[in-house]
Amino acid sequence: MQAALSQEYYKLLHQKLTWFAPGIIVGLMLLMPLTFNDPNWLVMANFGSSQWILLVLIIVGATFFSMEFQHNTSLTLLYKAPNRRTIYLAKFVVLFGYNITLHLFALGLTILFNTLAIGGHANWLIPYQYHQSLLMNTIMTATIDLEMSLILIGCLFLLTCLLTNNAVVVTTSIIIVFMGQALSSMLLHEHPQFGSWLRWNPFNMLNLTFFQYANYPVYHKLTQLTNGQLLLGTLGYAVLFLWLGNWRFNRRHF
Repeated sequence: MQAALSQEYYKLLHQKLTWFAPGIIVGLMLLMPLTFNDPNWLVMANFGSSQWILLVLIIVGATFFSMEFQHNTSLTLLYKAPNRRTIYLAKFVVLFGYNITLHLFALGLTILFNTLAIGGHANWLIPYQYHQSLLMNTIMTATIDLEMSLILIGCLFLLTCLLTNNAVVVTTSIIIVFMGQALSSMLLHEHPQFGSWLRWNPFNMLNLTFFQYANYPVYHKLTQLTNGQLLLGTLGYAVLFLWLGNWRFNRRHF
């Protein structure tokens, strides 16, 4: 396992995009004050970093995984590793570690931007949503978003094991992230008679962080689920997708 982790970390750290991504996130976060003029909400939402981190994870993760299938470099890994599960787990650990790093980076930027009064200045100690201080809201947003991103990683791994083209994996994943919420809302609106089970569709879980947690009164009506239910569903789908991806990876022919 240690050898597999070392190989995956080496590949991640030698991708140019791994180092360019933080700069992309900085630029996109700086654009958020142009759209939202509420400094408290900007700080709580970590300047909208959630969706930008997901975008980076899609591109880095797909390149990190599916490009090996395209260039047949996975054969070398399979030859050296004791089993396929070790490779799959090592890729997950490394990508999730990168995910944690990006979230900590975005949280640090939020503190810096607020100190510099970019988009206005917010008081960290004022009571804000859920009867918590703004500081606690901000930390909770980052933590919940980190958990929510597991469903994306699981979906990404499943897609890379099902599809053979890196561009198709990236495109499909981006569509899921940026259009999944709209598709879920449309399903719930068009078929209210099935709302009791349609609300548990995986696309609905993508509403958790950037949308519902930061705007609960509005988005709770759309998702028809509480924050706790969305979190439970997110973790459940993440486990399911990761398991299916591992099942497919173990049976894939190279």
